[in-house]
Amino acid sequence: MNAADPDPAPRSTPHGAGRRLLKLLVEIDSSRFLGNRVVAAVALVAILAIFAGLGYVVPAVLSQYF
Repeated sequence: MNAADPDPAPRSTPHGAGRRLLKLLVEIDSSRFLGNRVVAAVALVAILAIFAGLGYVVPAVLSQYF
């Protein structure tokens, strides 16, 4: 790297739903407090239940029209 070269741009950390989901998984595993683990686990189960419900409802609704 030359002295005349500009510093490379710092890497940006990802934000969004994927990062929040990963943080929930890590918190379930590594939180020191039982309450935080339970809340994170319940939130994760709720997210999975929502996706399961959508995975059932959307095809059922679409099958009525086609």
